[in-house]
Amino acid sequence: MKLKCVNIATPNPSAMSRFYSLVLGQPCRRRAPNRFEIPTGGAFVVITHSDTKTPVNPDCCGLEFAVDDVDAEYERLLTAGISVERPPVTYPWGYRAIGFRDPDGNNIDFTAYVGKPE
Repeated sequence: MKLKCVNIATPNPSAMSRFYSLVLGQPCRRRAPNRFEIPTGGAFVVITHSDTKTPVNPDCCGLEFAVDDVDAEYERLLTAGISVERPPVTYPWGYRAIGFRDPDGNNIDFTAYVGKPE
């Protein structure tokens, strides 16, 4: 079994697709009116239309992307004008991460395994 896509429904799919294309550094393809797809290395983030903004509960779900260099991504996002909640942090289980939100309030994390601290 293989994950094909994650769907994000939003009242403004054009703006949301531009945000994710910028954040993920990938081109966005419009597949149909109000349906946009952004590749993420095996699966797609699919943006579709909904009449209401319904962010995912941040305590139970969010999108997490593996990146090569969290610090470089942090700087890239700041330069692009994306609000990041706090500077990168390294967790005791060996991952370095940053967290931020999309325009509808959904959680996004960029993470990289850096090894467990000694």
